[in-house]
Amino acid sequence: MTIKQKITQLRHVGYFVDDLDATLDVFRRLFDVEEEDIRVMTTEETAGTGKFGFVSVGGSELELIQLESEQVKDLCGNPPPGISHIAFQVEDIEGVVESMQKRGFRLGYITKNGIFNNGKTKVAYLEPEDTDGHLIELVEPLPLP
Repeated sequence: MTIKQKITQLRHVGYFVDDLDATLDVFRRLFDVEEEDIRVMTTEETAGTGKFGFVSVGGSELELIQLESEQVKDLCGNPPPGISHIAFQVEDIEGVVESMQKRGFRLGYITKNGIFNNGKTKVAYLEPEDTDGHLIELVEPLPLP
C-alpha cells in the first residue's frame, strides 16, 4: 500500500491566533458556526501552554492556537498569527513514518524523538527543513477503549 493510500483525509489546519475568543466570535458570525461545532481546550487543560479551539467548517476542522507559555512560544519560534501546520489523518502511522524516513524525511518539531501517543491519537510531525519549510503533522486515531 502506498503512502497516498494510507492518508485517509485532511485532518485539520492549525492556525495561530492572538485572541482565541475574538477569532471564535468572528467564525461564529462569518460562517454561522454553532456552539456544537466548537470545542475549546482551556489553558488549564493544556498545562498552561495555551488555549485551543477546534472549529468544524465545511467538513474540515480548523485548530486555532493561542499560545500562552513563553517556553512554548520560543519552541514555536514566536509565530505571528497565521497558518501553523497541516495535519493529515493516516492509517499505520509507524509504517508511514518509516516509508517517509527512507525517502529522507525526518521527524521534527515536538516529535523529534519519535511518534507521540496521547492516548487518543498517535502524532508525528515532519521536520520542516525537509518539507520546504512546511510543518506537516500526521495523526492516527486510536480505537476507543
